[in-house]
Amino acid sequence: MDNGYLYEPEGERGFLGKFASFCVAVALLLLLITLFYLSSVAMTETVDMNLNNPAQENVDTHVDNYLKNVLLLALSVGVAFLWMRVTERIPAPLITAVCLLGVTAFGVIFILSSQSAPTHDSQIVSNAAYLASKGDASGLASVYFKRFPFQLGYVLYSEGLIRLLGTEDNYLSIEIANVLCLAVTYFALLRSVRALWGNGKVYKMTALLFAVCLPPVLFCSFTYGTIPGLMLASLALWQILAMRGTGWDWLHGMAAALFIGAGVAVKKNFTIVFIAILILLCLRLLRKFSFSGLVCIFLSVLSVWGIPAGVQKHYENRFELDFGKGIPMSSWAAMGINEAYIAPGWYDVNYTVINFRDSGMDHDVANERSLQAIRERVAELRRDPHYTNAFFAEKTKSQWNEPSCQSIWTNQVRGRYKDMGSLAEWICGEGEYRVKAWMNLFQQMTYVMATYGVLCLLKKRRIEDVLIPTVILGGFLYHLICEAKSQYIIPYLILMIPLAAYGLSCLMDRIPQKKKGAQEVDAFGVKFKVLMEYTLPKSFTLRGGNRSDRK
Repeated sequence: MDNGYLYEPEGERGFLGKFASFCVAVALLLLLITLFYLSSVAMTETVDMNLNNPAQENVDTHVDNYLKNVLLLALSVGVAFLWMRVTERIPAPLITAVCLLGVTAFGVIFILSSQSAPTHDSQIVSNAAYLASKGDASGLASVYFKRFPFQLGYVLYSEGLIRLLGTEDNYLSIEIANVLCLAVTYFALLRSVRALWGNGKVYKMTALLFAVCLPPVLFCSFTYGTIPGLMLASLALWQILAMRGTGWDWLHGMAAALFIGAGVAVKKNFTIVFIAILILLCLRLLRKFSFSGLVCIFLSVLSVWGIPAGVQKHYENRFELDFGKGIPMSSWAAMGINEAYIAPGWYDVNYTVINFRDSGMDHDVANERSLQAIRERVAELRRDPHYTNAFFAEKTKSQWNEPSCQSIWTNQVRGRYKDMGSLAEWICGEGEYRVKAWMNLFQQMTYVMATYGVLCLLKKRRIEDVLIPTVILGGFLYHLICEAKSQYIIPYLILMIPLAAYGLSCLMDRIPQKKKGAQEVDAFGVKFKVLMEYTLPKSFTLRGGNRSDRK
């Protein structure tokens, strides 16, 4: 172990070890294909989220100048390489501090400039939390929570903040808390990067990319479960990667279980992270049995089931309410494979709220009606493969190729506590498409370099390396079938950044480097020492073999 690396390439351990390695290869290969597709689309087209329809939620697709994108991508990679050179001797903790402080400062300034107030779902949830903090059940008694009881986790989180901060019906403090949650997310992922690949080039490149990634910061003005849920899920990922066969395994395993359970309670979509954690733990057990790993699986399952159920039971007992099971998951799948007003698979009230209402608010009846809608739609899709391919291609682009991830849009359509400040006014107005151009370039580089990073990981097939890729692959497959929105991609964009940083580091290692000095040369069996200047990749030595950059 050297300079903070927790994991080294492991050898095969019989049939089960080979099977685990095979599973890792399959997962990485599937993600490689997915990222290659996303990269190809991102270099040729861009989806724009705008207000140009009566619902003020519209997506348009624009054809890009491919050559221009390639040149800008090359320039961006060059800047990234320069950053690696400049920061070679700068301590990683200092870079981490500057990155996190910069993100936090910019986020707080933007929140105060935007003055965004919650509307629609976010208003209902935030207001219910505020009223609950006063002992008033009227917000929770709304039919909304009979439809969406999974929102109760975020209600509890918001109520806790409101009580802690003494917040009234102004939720700017919760938006600022989102910024702090984002900073903790970045810290947890940087610790995960250190566990996987050390605190050298990959770590420092990840910190830079976090610092210049704008969509998550601008999205912090949205009072919803995405950012705090991502923080909890990222802490769980860090704790899972911190388990390495030491006496601390029990503590890390318990912490991971609590974090992922709380994350799923706050935002149900992070069940995808829970599944990825289970997959990693099972692969570890295939490689080498560990009682602590088995207990960690049990605790994680118990936590993900128990914490959300406990939150719902808490509010039911506290205010004598009955929320029931809510709209079934199958309703989101039925919606996700059908056309919608905004784009294929985007939100359509007919498959969720109206179906639930027409089913007498009975979960089981609504589930059966949704399953029937799915069967009918699948039959339609099977009859016309050309249309089916076009449908899913368009749905995928509308989510994964919209580089702002609705982060600007959400600040344009929300209410206001008072007039915007100059920063938010410029980002949401005159400077909107300049900011989106930067986001587009950032997205392109992230996709392309993450693709190369996964290709490099595929050569190693280390079990721990598959954790983050499995989350991203799971998110892609989930949103391919269920409800589409480009804002849902924010967690996966963030998780791609370490992979992109790894790809950039691997690419840099292949660039020739000049060396000067006395070298031993073998010529026709006779060894000579000569003073020479040569140019070779950094990973190459004259005596053969590779050396690892572990700064």
